Amino acid sequence: MGNLCRSPIAAALFHARVPAGRCRVLASGLAAQPGRAIDARAGAVLEAHGLRVLDPVARPFDPASIGPDDLVLAMQRRHLQALRALAPDARARMHLLGRWGISKEIDDPVGGTPEDFERAFAVIEHCVSEWCAREPRLAG
Repeated sequence: MGNLCRSPIAAALFHARVPAGRCRVLASGLAAQPGRAIDARAGAVLEAHGLRVLDPVARPFDPASIGPDDLVLAMQRRHLQALRALAPDARARMHLLGRWGISKEIDDPVGGTPEDFERAFAVIEHCVSEWCAREPRLAG
C-alpha cells in the first residue's frame, strides 16, 4: 500500500533477475506518500542479500503509466481489486505476485522485526523466481 517494504523488495529482485533491457521495473503503492523514504529494514534486507534499492522513495500508483504490454503485480487480493478498479483496461495483466505460491497473499512486514523482513524477502524472492520461470517476457 505505502510502497515502503514489499514492493521495493520485489522491484529489486526483479531488476536483478530480468535481463537488462528486457523490461522496466517500477514499484508503486496505492497509498504511497510521494517522496517518503522506504523502510530502513527493507533496505537492510536487500543489502544483506547483495541487492540495491531501485528507488529509495515511495511512488504512488498511476493508472495512466500502465502501457499495453505492462504486467502489474499486487501483494494482496484487496490491492488487486483496487488496481483493477483504477485501471480496468489492464485487468487481464494484473495478478497477485504470489499467484503460484501456497499462500497467494504476501503479508506486510511493516512494524515488524528484522526477522519479519527476512521472511517477507524469502517469500517475495520465491514469487519473483516463479514469475521469471513462467512469464516469457521475464525469462532470461
